[in-house]
Amino acid sequence: MAFGGIGESSSAQARPVRALFVDDDELLLATVQRALRDQRALEISVASNAIDAMLAIGTTRPDLVVMDVYMPGLDGIEACRRIKANAETAHVHVILTSVSMTPDVERAALAAGAQRAIDKPTDLAGLLALTEPVIAAAEEPPAQVTVRAADLLVQMLEEAGVEVVFGLPGGAISPVHDALLDSSIRMVTTRHEAGAMFAALGHAHTTGKLGVVAVTSGPGALNSMTGLASAWCDGLPVLLLVGEVPRPAHGKGVLQDGSSHGLQLVEMARHVTKLAAEVPRPSALPHLVRRAIATAMSGRRGPVMLTLPLDVSCAQVNPPRVGGSVTIGEHLAPDVVDEIAQLVLEAERPLIVAGSGVRGRGAPERLRVVAERFGCPVVTTPKGKGVFPESHPLALGVLGLGGHASARRYIEQGVDVVLAIGTSLGDMATDGFSPALQGTRALVHVDIDARQIGKSYSPTHAVVASAAQLLGALSERLDGHAPARRELALAGVDRQVLAPSQRADRIAPQVALQELQALLPADTIYTVDSGEHFTFAVQYLEIDHPDSFLVMTGLGSMGQSIGAAIGAQLSHPGRSVAAICGDGCFAMNAFEIATAVSERLPIRVFVFNDERLGMVEIGHENVYGRTPSFPTAPLDVCSIARGLGAVTARMDAPGSLPELAAMFRDSPGPVVIDVRIDPTIALSKTDRVAAMLDRRARVVTPFKQSPTQHVRIVN
Repeated sequence: MAFGGIGESSSAQARPVRALFVDDDELLLATVQRALRDQRALEISVASNAIDAMLAIGTTRPDLVVMDVYMPGLDGIEACRRIKANAETAHVHVILTSVSMTPDVERAALAAGAQRAIDKPTDLAGLLALTEPVIAAAEEPPAQVTVRAADLLVQMLEEAGVEVVFGLPGGAISPVHDALLDSSIRMVTTRHEAGAMFAALGHAHTTGKLGVVAVTSGPGALNSMTGLASAWCDGLPVLLLVGEVPRPAHGKGVLQDGSSHGLQLVEMARHVTKLAAEVPRPSALPHLVRRAIATAMSGRRGPVMLTLPLDVSCAQVNPPRVGGSVTIGEHLAPDVVDEIAQLVLEAERPLIVAGSGVRGRGAPERLRVVAERFGCPVVTTPKGKGVFPESHPLALGVLGLGGHASARRYIEQGVDVVLAIGTSLGDMATDGFSPALQGTRALVHVDIDARQIGKSYSPTHAVVASAAQLLGALSERLDGHAPARRELALAGVDRQVLAPSQRADRIAPQVALQELQALLPADTIYTVDSGEHFTFAVQYLEIDHPDSFLVMTGLGSMGQSIGAAIGAQLSHPGRSVAAICGDGCFAMNAFEIATAVSERLPIRVFVFNDERLGMVEIGHENVYGRTPSFPTAPLDVCSIARGLGAVTARMDAPGSLPELAAMFRDSPGPVVIDVRIDPTIALSKTDRVAAMLDRRARVVTPFKQSPTQHVRIVN
């Protein structure tokens, strides 16, 4: 090969000629680079396959591409066709080469848009001499503006409607935190990654929007796993962004390496996410982010996780000019809706079981219309408490853990048609899988996630649809029909009557709940933790607003309520938000009080303090007739909360809470109340474990299945 003479013919140009050589023979590419390295008028780059070449063309903007025709994967002719079809790269001169350049191959190359098709080996000096006049005469293509990948990520979050990001800083995630400084998105720095996740879940739960968390690699991601699993179990949309060490450092023993050569964070998260992936290269970032958001928000919502290697988030990328989106369309067959409506209308003792899937998207309003038209009683699951107003004449309260006698009594007296909507019918929502919920005539199970149907019961009718869509179709079907009349002798929600505490320094849990609800506004959002206090909150709080009761029972993690209250308060700054947690839960996540202080969030935290892990001790006693001691003392709730910057008070007798009304009204930040409850007062409730062990196997009956979900991809 001869390479002389290039510099003389190119020197008149204001800039060097940019040439990209593409060949799967890496030895040939090395020879080309070595031979042309001294040519000042020529900028040379190489690629060993057509896919990498396509990516390189978008960033290096070459004048000339010399490409082999025959390569594995994408061949040179197809790559040329794509280059010429793109308005951004149509100006690039493409020369295709081959060791077997037949007339047919040459015609195909020219038809694809190549300037020339020549044999290999190539006289590069002669080749460039022929093409330089054309390149020199061509106008400089407009330079495409590039942005840092982290900035593009934050811009995409803004476009998706994200208003707040929770998390903690760290070196690997620092580009994202830096990009947030130039955005309208509020960054809330929590005191622990688990607190950030629960705050994002509270935000997603109360708004229906995407929650976003940004943490660093290694321990940052691992500390987020409990919240990630909680989002998975409860079907809440959250995007977890994890900083990662640079790709060249993967597998070299670098601190906090979470890649596939280190902790394998993506593999861990795949078990509790709808999507978990590492962004493999800068050009893939916008497409993976778009896919992650669509995945989290579609179908049964849930968490997604992306890891961002530091070199990827710092790289310059070309923002895509045309984006794609994924939309979920639903269709319910009219005959299925008619059949369900007819079943309920003809039933003698029908029942609607409403789960948390009924919350949001207009579903609670539609549920009320349907229940009234059917004249059908409604029970909710513990997690769905409030989706049907508990003051309504057709309300029977909550069925399941902490549930009401009115709900249990109606079911035990017999039901013939059960319409279960937006619930997985798990043991916490069914009194340990009560067989009465099967219905003597029909069990219609409606859920947006087909995996939830048939897990614990044998539905006669299985409908894969959102609660809002099914209830909307039923309400339209019943429009114009007179409400059904049934003599069911409903007496409303029946709450247990418990005696007050006989101790002078303690208060009964039910009295404390009644007093705090009387003091707080009617539309207060209650975030309730996991423990014995949960059962009292389910039993005694009267909830009429569909978004006023927030629990995460899918995983049942302790310590979730304070973080969830932070997320809910940020989502609804004009409403009162109260966290109800136990002293054990407070000990796990108390430091998020400091987050509320720094963000000036007026959450009210009620710590139901019985100085022990009450639910565990009571459960152990019921099963074994004895119990180890699981104390939480010494734990000075007020001193801890004051040390974190909160206003505090103690409630240890009836009538003490109303005296704190001025404190609640005037404190701009968090208020923490140490509620000294009487540990001897307990609710009578069904032993879920014993109930599950006693259930006999049921015969699986055939069901009618209605596929209702269609995915449409819009480019």
